[in-house]
Amino acid sequence: MKLSKLKEIFDISKRLSFAFVFVVAMMGFNMQSAQAALAGKGLIHPINHFPAWFSDTNGIALQLCLDGDGVTGLCAFDPVDPANQTSVATGFGAEAFWWLGSATLNLAGGGRGILVLALEAAYGAGDPAPNDQFAFGRVRLRIDIPVAGEYKVWHPFLNEVDGCQPEVFNATAGTRAINVTRDTGGAAPFETMLNGEVGPFLVWDPAFAPTPPAGYVGDPNVDHEVIGGHCNINYFRIEGPEGVDLDGSGQNFVQTSLFSIAGKLYDEANTPPGIEPVRTTYFRRTNNNNITTGRINSWVKAPVTATVRISGLPQANGAMAFDDINTFFKRAWLNSTNALNVPDHATITATSVNGLETMQDVQVVDDVRISQATWNKGTGAIKVVAFSSDKVNAATTGAVAPVLTLHIGSDSFTMSQVGVPGRYEMLLSDSSAYLIPPARVTVTSSKGGSDTERLAD
Repeated sequence: MKLSKLKEIFDISKRLSFAFVFVVAMMGFNMQSAQAALAGKGLIHPINHFPAWFSDTNGIALQLCLDGDGVTGLCAFDPVDPANQTSVATGFGAEAFWWLGSATLNLAGGGRGILVLALEAAYGAGDPAPNDQFAFGRVRLRIDIPVAGEYKVWHPFLNEVDGCQPEVFNATAGTRAINVTRDTGGAAPFETMLNGEVGPFLVWDPAFAPTPPAGYVGDPNVDHEVIGGHCNINYFRIEGPEGVDLDGSGQNFVQTSLFSIAGKLYDEANTPPGIEPVRTTYFRRTNNNNITTGRINSWVKAPVTATVRISGLPQANGAMAFDDINTFFKRAWLNSTNALNVPDHATITATSVNGLETMQDVQVVDDVRISQATWNKGTGAIKVVAFSSDKVNAATTGAVAPVLTLHIGSDSFTMSQVGVPGRYEMLLSDSSAYLIPPARVTVTSSKGGSDTERLAD
């Protein structure tokens, strides 16, 4: 199927609102259970702010396919809208795809059956806009029905849990009498994408010529046999009631193994590396000799092949160490000459193998931990004890100690430092008591740290 025709039948995001996590538009069908169809996702791309890749259980990782003009080449996407700054920055319009597949069946009498499968990047309000990224997987069936009755449909993403039983429709006769769209997805952090129907990715079957273009899993302009379907169902099949001529030669079924497939393999070396801050926290303490020392620890996630450096920390500028899993780490020591002026931010720089560079500021904050959060059911009193990793002695050093604030719903209370530096308490009793306990309490620090804990009763 030509890519331009595929875009026409896909009929997607610009005419829909994506203020949902799961949407179904249909006329009678057997619901397919959600299953873990994808294996993982990449860090957020620093330019388009979608996941840099999605991977399936076969180890195939695909990035957004943005080569060509989006209409005639190997990738399907809306072209750049020159009047939209977000579109210009990302290199595409309202939609693009990590993966896209379709199959079409011609029915007797001129009808058609269309299957569209996709993993798509779009925007919640339709047009490209900052912080409105939305990603979802789609299964769509549109089938013309010549005679009313029970119809069964097989496709590669049936539910493996029940043995890939076909979807069953009790359909009336008419154009698009079976019209089903199931979209599963959501906004950042895009975790819901991993548990939808789409995946593993269908790719061209290497047993049949030709092979896909280098760096791609198929050419959407060339229909081809595929592999990767659940239960080895690598076809699209419609079966009607006995006696109904679906194929024009008297058979009550039609079937094809030819699919239009688009998808680009993830190219880490030539992709700007994503950076995901995990935590950058500081600790400092004033000893009995009135000397303040401490440390700053920073953890960030970045592609495993990237070189990651940190700057802006005293005595610690330079390469961060990789933990052989997915996180880079660096420690800076604070001594008597710099511990009274902790920097409030640092800069992370990640560089890909081919020299593409991404920079991101991270906030340096104290580490806040709630050690006690209790409610007395007899009196309604709430007591909260929290600690900050900033244990500077403000009275003897002149440094600014953190101010901790307790938050209960919309109420806020400044906590008192009690005992040693870094320890804070708040007791709410009598007229300040809570007859109905809150589920959780939160403590925030003027130095940026925070913690939330359930209330013990």
